[in-house]
Amino acid sequence: MSTIVLKELSYKNYGRCLSISNGEAELIVTLDVGPRIICYRLNAGENVFFEDTERSICNKSEGIKKVFGPDAVWYIYGGHRLWASPEYDTTYNPDNGPVEYKATENGARFSAGVQSVLKLRFEMEVRLDDAGSGARIIHRIQNGSEKPVELAPWALSVLAPGGVEVIPLNTEDTGYLPNRVITLWPYTRLTDPRLCMMDKYITVSSVKGAPDKFKLGFNLRKGCVAYLNKGTLFVKRFIHKDGAQYPDGGCSFETYTDANFLECETLGPLVKLEKGETAEHEERWSLKAGVSLPDGGEKALDAFAKEHILSR
Repeated sequence: MSTIVLKELSYKNYGRCLSISNGEAELIVTLDVGPRIICYRLNAGENVFFEDTERSICNKSEGIKKVFGPDAVWYIYGGHRLWASPEYDTTYNPDNGPVEYKATENGARFSAGVQSVLKLRFEMEVRLDDAGSGARIIHRIQNGSEKPVELAPWALSVLAPGGVEVIPLNTEDTGYLPNRVITLWPYTRLTDPRLCMMDKYITVSSVKGAPDKFKLGFNLRKGCVAYLNKGTLFVKRFIHKDGAQYPDGGCSFETYTDANFLECETLGPLVKLEKGETAEHEERWSLKAGVSLPDGGEKALDAFAKEHILSR
């Protein structure tokens, strides 16, 4: 018998939400806006996600208003969301309306309906394990328009500031050929003090109030990344498909940080969707409490990663 409990509740100032819990871990998904998985936490633990309860981070640029109308505003809200890559003004579809959901055996499926401009239909299916913190997040984008569209499913976790992200790099010996892609954005500085580059790993620190934006992308074949904050380790796993075409110069993973949060982002391959076709991208999540990063450089970090991140 499943131990999963679904319960509608009001969460902070996000309005109506759905809690998915097994007594050891909980996910909370917004129903009045989004959808966003606005909270992921261990029982009695802190939320690993950033929450913009002030609604201070938004996009109401002229580009957004030109696409979606003069009153259009896109809010980050925080939490985890589904987008479509590459990023344009049309990516910022204002998802400020109600969300429908349908209960499943171990969770629920969430959808906000067909978007007004691109005619895409986003769906997130959230499945929580019967015990422990393990969760499967299945992201689906369906083309509801008459015209074909090329896109990549893009899953973004907006994490609370103050932690350190650990990114295991590709280590395959490819002989004369390169084994790593690293993509930089115009505002990215490789001298940024939040960045630490090693042979097998890159770490990115989230510093609240930091003055600059920072973003990197990778072809992350190992398909895993972690974020450690206040003793809780959040691990995301996904499948990188060798030979597939990825956006942004070949990125299956991207990370972004600024003064407010850190984003841990995975991407599926670029696909051309005809009318009615669907692209799917899955992540697997877990949480572990009482964890700390070791001293001792990359050798110690390698042992840490093998124990907590690379192991399945």
